[in-house]
Amino acid sequence: MYLEINGSIYRLLIEQEQGGWLIPYETPGAPVFLTRAGWGKRVAVPAEPDGPRTKAEQKRLDMIRPLTEERACITDKILRRRMAVRIAQEHHTTSRRVLRLYYIFLAHGTIQLKRKALKPKREEQKKIFAAAIERYYLSAKRPSLRDAYDCLLLEQYTDEEGKLLPEYPSWHSFRQYYYRSGMHKKSHKIIAREGLSDYQRNHRLLGGSAPLWKDHLGSYQMDATQADIYLVSSFDRSLVIGRPNIYLAVDTVSELIAGIYVGLEAGENAVMACLANAAADKVEICSKYGIHMTQEQWPSSGLPAEIITDKGREFESARVGELCVRYGMERESLPPFRPDRKSLVEKTFDLLQSRYKSLLRGKGVIEPDAQERWSTDYRSQAVLTLEEYTELLLRIILYLNNRPLKNYPASTEMLQQQVPMTPAGIWRWMQENGRSDLLEVEKEEIYCLALPRKEARVTRRGVEWDGFVYINPELRNLLEQLRGQKVTVAFDAQNTAKAYLLYECGYLPLALAQSCSCYTGMAASEAQLYRKHAQETIHMLDKQDVQARIELLRSTKELIRQAENGGMKRRQSGSEISANRETERRKRT
Repeated sequence: MYLEINGSIYRLLIEQEQGGWLIPYETPGAPVFLTRAGWGKRVAVPAEPDGPRTKAEQKRLDMIRPLTEERACITDKILRRRMAVRIAQEHHTTSRRVLRLYYIFLAHGTIQLKRKALKPKREEQKKIFAAAIERYYLSAKRPSLRDAYDCLLLEQYTDEEGKLLPEYPSWHSFRQYYYRSGMHKKSHKIIAREGLSDYQRNHRLLGGSAPLWKDHLGSYQMDATQADIYLVSSFDRSLVIGRPNIYLAVDTVSELIAGIYVGLEAGENAVMACLANAAADKVEICSKYGIHMTQEQWPSSGLPAEIITDKGREFESARVGELCVRYGMERESLPPFRPDRKSLVEKTFDLLQSRYKSLLRGKGVIEPDAQERWSTDYRSQAVLTLEEYTELLLRIILYLNNRPLKNYPASTEMLQQQVPMTPAGIWRWMQENGRSDLLEVEKEEIYCLALPRKEARVTRRGVEWDGFVYINPELRNLLEQLRGQKVTVAFDAQNTAKAYLLYECGYLPLALAQSCSCYTGMAASEAQLYRKHAQETIHMLDKQDVQARIELLRSTKELIRQAENGGMKRRQSGSEISANRETERRKRT
């Protein structure tokens, strides 16, 4: 039975002589006792929703069944609460939720609540949301989702004065649509906000394998980076010379590091030096740094048949092009901003530097917080010289070239022959089976071709440029003919001890003159630092010299003044001067 009391509808649960227990119908709460005098008029039973219960509704009804079957729970508050707590513990919910469902059941006779009718404009609203997200959120300006929601309200749900309309979609519904529609997972979102290049680098599906790109030795991936470490000068460890540049050449099919350049140079000179290193005998190179190894540990030599690079200026220079034409090398330039296209060399940089960073922490290695205000001045921590750092990298390369490749896509033939799955092992197997496109070159020829060029002038002292002087007694007559003229020289930036004069398509050797012998064994950049340091010392001595000359002038004038005031002056003859000289001599003996 339902009663209307003060405009509200109540359901009569238990009728007694004095009154009865009632519960609000529209806002169900705890049952209350009301005497008959307070009862209002009787009303018709409100319509309840029809149709079968959902699984969730049946589950809720089963949960509160112990309460519905115990009639005493209507009148006994303590019993009702105790049972609700026990049910909540059994079903891992709260007693408050259990009681709320129980009160709904008492008021309506069911928990199958009347479902809200779908808004007729829901589909239209979805279209509006989708258009707003497409227009405001999926943008290269990368606004937040909340910014896109605000733009939607400003555009669609404000009047002419900018005031919000009475009805507008909530932030919750807008955000819910974004995630439920899966727009946060779509590649279109990444491309629109981050760009196609970022999607291709970091988010596209990976279905290939880098080593399977090529099937023969001789396709080198090349790239450069600046090392994350500061170095000091080899002739004066108090001088920091900055961060070195690293150029690498990594074979595609074997993942072997075939060539490296470590130095202060950058550009085409460094690229040529890296290729020269790749073509050279590694046993000889390592022996210069006191590293003893065998040919099997680093078997690469010769020029590659192909170099794979980005569109960097140094890789597309005229000298690199000249080298490619001379030896028939191919050059493949990859699109810009796509390091994933040459992933082997990119990852090799990480492998190289990760091997020493933990050991050299606090010794010049740059940490990720280098740009923060509180970061350490890593330049002041530098301890390694360029030679020591180069030796360290060579030792790491020997390790990397002989490490096991756990995920290498080995062929059936390689597995049958039990080929060692190391870069060096794969290289040797490929070479033994004729799968090599390497180009053999003369050692001295490739060395000279890789040297950087410089314009110099021939003077009486020899061939001069940048403060260096080179001579060759055997070329005396030629240098006499070229005196006063500009010539081209090739020099090793890592060792200033020798250079080459380019004359009639040949390389004529030159050696440092005795006047520049102090630079022997130095790199060109270190020699410049040495010269700068010497000039600063001379400049400091110049100041001291000026002060000393002024002091000498002052004391001399004072001495002259005192001498002039020491006695009377008169003209004396030669005989008097001789007598005076003899008298002075006797007094001093």
